Amino acid sequence: MRKISAVFTCLLLQWGACQQIKDPPPPAHLTYRAQQYEGGLLHEWIKLTLSAIQEQKLSPPEAARVLGYVGLAAWEAICRGVPEGRSLGGQIRDYETPPFDQNRVYDWGIVLCSTMRNLLPEVLENMSNHQRSLMETLAAAQEDTLVKRGISERIRQDSRFLGGRIAAALAARARGDGRAYIRQITPALPRRDAEHPQYWAPAGSAQPPVEPLWSQVKTFVWQPNATCMPSTPPPFSSAKESVWYLEASEVATIPKTTANRLAAFHWEDSPGRSNTAAGHWFNIARQLLEREGTNLADCAKLYCLLGIVASDACAMAWTVKYRYFLLRPVTYIQEYVNPNWQPSIFTPGHPEYISESATLAAACCHVLINLLGDSGLVDRTHVGSFLFTPEGGPFVLPERTFGSLQQAAQEAAFASLVGGTHFRRSCEEGQRAGRCIANQVMTQLQFSH
Repeated sequence: MRKISAVFTCLLLQWGACQQIKDPPPPAHLTYRAQQYEGGLLHEWIKLTLSAIQEQKLSPPEAARVLGYVGLAAWEAICRGVPEGRSLGGQIRDYETPPFDQNRVYDWGIVLCSTMRNLLPEVLENMSNHQRSLMETLAAAQEDTLVKRGISERIRQDSRFLGGRIAAALAARARGDGRAYIRQITPALPRRDAEHPQYWAPAGSAQPPVEPLWSQVKTFVWQPNATCMPSTPPPFSSAKESVWYLEASEVATIPKTTANRLAAFHWEDSPGRSNTAAGHWFNIARQLLEREGTNLADCAKLYCLLGIVASDACAMAWTVKYRYFLLRPVTYIQEYVNPNWQPSIFTPGHPEYISESATLAAACCHVLINLLGDSGLVDRTHVGSFLFTPEGGPFVLPERTFGSLQQAAQEAAFASLVGGTHFRRSCEEGQRAGRCIANQVMTQLQFSH
């Protein structure tokens, strides 16, 4: 009996030793894990970014670019605090991961705070003193709250330095992505004349073309080639049996009911009035993440994917716009269908094909559904804001309820058709291209080892 007991004791000791081998202490950099932090830390930086985008009246592709960098920064700041987490260095065009010491302890909230504090002035180059003050106040408040949880000064400084290195690497990419270069150029654009009746013409000198050289700005993943590009538009025609005339007639005869106008107004995201279409989808994402109480790691991954997809989808739409240089419905309809017709919302200052709002709606919705599911939502993005239209105003906007994200994206994609600024084919081709880019980005980027 004693012999059996001794053998049993030995087995227990061996099992205990095996357990110790199986469960070694975590490496120093995983002393704290990004999943332990609240997503609210990141939501505050997203709200600050969107506020600055609106205040600076950034163009749609510029706003999407900023959100691409901010989303990427969010993931890069905390990915080393995620077990099996992987940096996107080497996966994003011309971006390499900065040095990282896994033998140090980091507070991932402070790393995030330091990254954003150093990066935002680089990508939001015209931040007002008010916005800078808000940024510094937010950074100080977040860091103080995190320090009070009991970290050492060494951890605080190491976390700050890591965030600074990440921001520097991203800022270097931003300075070299071509944005600054195209600011120096004013291109000679095609002119609409008798030989080229299909060309877009700005509505007077007060409406300069928006970002005609954006195709020269470096994208994050998608590259301007045949992949995801929309189909070639049909040949221009004013004949009543042509595709052009039929689609113009559809736009001209859409009833201007209260329901249609509210849909058009809700998705009218012009610079300055809102933080653009890309910002609208970031607002939707934030509302969903806050509702679910999602942790920092999952929030960072979603904002990262959403920002990169929005930026690349917008770049693709802008590449196509200035490749085909097609006129807007208001021009065609007034010349060939009904000279007295007016759209329900103001026509923006860039060519018609393809619809940026439809492209972004499909692309961003695809990301959100894949990561969060196709849930319903109450979109409060424009609550209390007001809008002027060709028909008058101001119209004060309410919240808008959707049974699913898919329903919201479908309405967003065709709101410009209802509002009179896009033809149907532009919306449909935008949807297809947006989904394609979202699939490409989500397939190519690997967030874990």
